[in-house]
Amino acid sequence: MDIKKITEGSLDNLREHLQKLIPALQITADSFRVKGEEEANKNYLICIEALQLFDELIDGIKRLFNIDFSKMLINGETIQSRKEKLLKLTSNMHSAQVNQDWITLADLLEYELTPLIEDWIYIIPSLQHEIKVIYQ
Repeated sequence: MDIKKITEGSLDNLREHLQKLIPALQITADSFRVKGEEEANKNYLICIEALQLFDELIDGIKRLFNIDFSKMLINGETIQSRKEKLLKLTSNMHSAQVNQDWITLADLLEYELTPLIEDWIYIIPSLQHEIKVIYQ
């Protein structure tokens, strides 16, 4: 199996992974609001690990195929800009967690992170197309 097929399969799996992450983010946000920090933090850790895997895979693909995310425009915004938004948001989430501001953390998960993840679900096919173009 060649690297293109492996990468395409990995990106398909990533889309599925992100689709499953969205309800997990909602459950985690609800847990912070209602169930208390102990249960919520367990769910939050799983969500953070999922985001780390996502970021590592995207960065690996960027390096492997030498894709310039600052030049890859999708719906008027670069992929690099989207990655920067995600990085800033995760920093804000970390600050909310450190400050034990569970309501802010819940709001960030539900109202900011969820839409970013939904956006990435639609970006992945563009990455797959870019990889196909590279290998033509």
